[in-house]
Amino acid sequence: MRSSRVAGQPRYAVVAQALTEDILSGRYSVGAILPSEHALCTQFDISRHTTREALRRLQALGLVTRRAGVGTQVKSNHIAQRYVQVGDTISDLYQYAKDMVLNVLEMTDIEADADAAALLGCSKGQAWSKLRGVRVTDGGDEVVALMDAYIARTYRGVLGDIDGADLPIWSLIESRYGVVPAEVRQQISATTLSRAEAENLSAREGDPALRITRHYLTEALDVYEVAISLYPAERFTYSNTLRIEHLASVS
Repeated sequence: MRSSRVAGQPRYAVVAQALTEDILSGRYSVGAILPSEHALCTQFDISRHTTREALRRLQALGLVTRRAGVGTQVKSNHIAQRYVQVGDTISDLYQYAKDMVLNVLEMTDIEADADAAALLGCSKGQAWSKLRGVRVTDGGDEVVALMDAYIARTYRGVLGDIDGADLPIWSLIESRYGVVPAEVRQQISATTLSRAEAENLSAREGDPALRITRHYLTEALDVYEVAISLYPAERFTYSNTLRIEHLASVS
């Protein structure tokens, strides 16, 4: 075990730091396979659980990928910069989109089948417009997310405003139609990338990803937009703050 241990750090963090230094220094080059879990257990005198936690940290930093039958392979020799979205209010969603540009890949008009109706909270056969696009950083040098958006047919006139926009779709709808989201319902789930999704994101099939689904509702609580964004795990972090409400005691 190395002597560079930092006091107070858990052992997996110390091992992860040592392996990170080995990757950044070039001891393990891009494409190289790290020692097996068993070998790392012996090298650092740690348990298999600790080894796996250390490797998970490397994976979260975007340095390695882990595949069954292959092992842990070095993916990059620099730590990936993640896009961090901090959000508590609808205005935070506006600021996020201002940092991104949406490039549209395809658009179509649809009638909701059973699956789409369940997703959109509408009746089967209802008319919607659907688009797929990628969100890229403002300089256009990195694809951050793949997005599918459904827009109620009433507001399809906004479609011509979307490509290249640095405003969220709901804001474009507000500008054109005066409709303001009264409520946004958000679901976050973990998934893996399909081949087609990975190609659009310049990622690898099977890579972990975060799916964020947002339903935008009017004052009457009618859904008028649904946006499903898919983020490769190493490129995005979502952060918010939960505040505890202190109820006054009853005397």
